[in-house]
Amino acid sequence: MTIMNKTIIACAVCALLGCSAQAQVEAVWLTHRAPSPEKTVINWKSVAPGPSRVCYGADATCSQEVRMEGERTLHHVEIPTPQRGSNIFYCVETGGQKSETLSFQTCPENTIRIAVVGDLGYATHPDLTALKADKPHILMTVGDNVAHITNPKQPGDKTFIQPYLELLKSEAPFFASTPFMPILGNHDKQVGPRVNKKPGASSEVYDIDATAYLSVFALPGAGWRWAFTIPQADVTFLALDLHHLSDFNTTFQTSHDHRRGSEQFQWYDEQTAKSTSGFVVTLINAESRCRSLEQGAWHEMFSRGTMLITGFGYFAERAVEQNGLPYYNTCIAKPGTVYRDSKAVVCEPVSSYMLLTFDCAAGTLTAALKQLDGSAIDTQVYRKRSAK
Repeated sequence: MTIMNKTIIACAVCALLGCSAQAQVEAVWLTHRAPSPEKTVINWKSVAPGPSRVCYGADATCSQEVRMEGERTLHHVEIPTPQRGSNIFYCVETGGQKSETLSFQTCPENTIRIAVVGDLGYATHPDLTALKADKPHILMTVGDNVAHITNPKQPGDKTFIQPYLELLKSEAPFFASTPFMPILGNHDKQVGPRVNKKPGASSEVYDIDATAYLSVFALPGAGWRWAFTIPQADVTFLALDLHHLSDFNTTFQTSHDHRRGSEQFQWYDEQTAKSTSGFVVTLINAESRCRSLEQGAWHEMFSRGTMLITGFGYFAERAVEQNGLPYYNTCIAKPGTVYRDSKAVVCEPVSSYMLLTFDCAAGTLTAALKQLDGSAIDTQVYRKRSAK
């Protein structure tokens, strides 16, 4: 057999056995970078760098397209999705690497469901059957989406994204069909071991700027804190970078400055003061008792909204302050130590998630704290805030 014939046979075998794997992109997921659902970002990771191309449309022919020239392996392409309650079909391509035709549904006009989970990073293969059966239009989190982002070959590497890719691949069909809007927890920033804690600033343990996270997730505003409004539900979600606040001003500091006068404080103050939405939901990863910070100023700002949800503790809880503001805690990982809020009215050592259902016609929000089998731990109905 000649060298040329061997080469031809080898190429044929590669075409039959190898190229199908090479032709598939590594992961596909959806986010929103705009401040409302009228635009959706199609994200994917390609094995080899190349340009970005998304074909999309109202049916599987995907007759429209958006292209971005240049070489990259992380792709974020925004497409218009102004239609409410519509199925959007799409596929992505980078050179010879392609996805299958996928689809998602935009937020409808009447009933909108938002699922909220905490601590995905410590939930070993959680059973999301019940959550997916709830058919959320968007999946949000309350932090700790991964256990850490420490590169085993290079601790301190702020660009190590493999843990996020593994998360996205763990529920690939779900993330490719449901927009994902995470918030930060301390574990999302951990780039090195927690050793030698001392006063002062350091980037050896935590990347406060969340470089890896922001490279993967295209989110509104600064990304590490964001505001997102769903007009037909009359709701605004506000995501903050608050976690492990006891380590502030040490080499274990994880989150952006929360003190009065800081960018984060001022941004949240402005957002809550100017919002005209009937519902305002705040998402954090810090202990709910952080409401006492800055002489109670954070509680005052939280109280301008409808509720606060955190993923700090490994338990399910609803606490209610004297002014009626509910503080929820939800965690999808296995239950652990219970740090019961002094104002708790419901506190259970179980894994949980939250389902927020907005009845747009009735103007109500039903907040269900649910076990992973879908059974309700606690259900409350909220009405819109007084108009400003």
